[in-house]
Amino acid sequence: MIHRSYNDPEVHYFYTKEAEGEESLRFVVISDLYGYVFEGGNGVIADRASDTSPDAILIGGNMITADESDITPLTDLVKRLSQIAPVYYSYGEQELKYVKNHSGEDGKTDELREELTAAGAVVLNEEYADVSLYGIDTRIGGMYNNAYEMTGLDHKVKKRYESTYKFLTDYQNTDRFKIMLSSRPESFVYADACDTWKVDLVVSGSSLGGLVVLPHYGGVFGGSQGYFPEYIHGMYQKGDVNLFITSGLSSPGKLFSRENPIPRFNNPPEIAVLDISGLSRSTAADGSGAADATENTEESQKSDAEY
Repeated sequence: MIHRSYNDPEVHYFYTKEAEGEESLRFVVISDLYGYVFEGGNGVIADRASDTSPDAILIGGNMITADESDITPLTDLVKRLSQIAPVYYSYGEQELKYVKNHSGEDGKTDELREELTAAGAVVLNEEYADVSLYGIDTRIGGMYNNAYEMTGLDHKVKKRYESTYKFLTDYQNTDRFKIMLSSRPESFVYADACDTWKVDLVVSGSSLGGLVVLPHYGGVFGGSQGYFPEYIHGMYQKGDVNLFITSGLSSPGKLFSRENPIPRFNNPPEIAVLDISGLSRSTAADGSGAADATENTEESQKSDAEY
């Protein structure tokens, strides 16, 4: 069961319906690789993602470790994925720590963003991209911070949440189909986040499917959610928001080390395929398929650089 949990990533399909439209989109969702390299290389991830013919690929963070010495395996994977479909990459805890550890003399340089962008990804760190995927106007955002309890007793926004509050306020101001890549599901499942912010779909990872999965009981460990958490893997409805959580591809640290005394168990690496139906084309879109999606993705990369 341990060997199965660190080898031969499996493709799992999930479905949700947003409204009463007649169009649909397919997303591949991956996260939580933690710098792991599968036997034979990580090309297996790209190969299996390609077989599903996605309209876009969403990466939910923690794909490297904060002390990674070589991110070439990640950038090579992103290059492969970007040849399949547009790639949107949101930072997780490990990416944020990596950037802090490699910020250069000025303390501001984000070398990781530069390399991921060069590999073909649109990096979203409290940013969003407006794109048209096959004629469906979509806004894809990415964030790591909490989306709840941002104000104090005086109803003023707490200083550490000012940028996140501004980002979410701006992000929700659109009629587009809104997807938020939020590395931690806790960012939206706690308190009233799903009632406060107008998001159609939140996509998360980080919880690793509970790490250890027991038959009839499910995932055991849920981080701040405690043991046998409610929001751990799959599709959930919370308020008006659909929340999808992938169980990810690996786990932090080396097996049976101080960092990782409990390995993944009965929990195969996951390449999630998320089919969303009930969507509508924009009346102004001339949607001509893949060319339309590619063109708008290039535009979003330019706008992100100016954000």
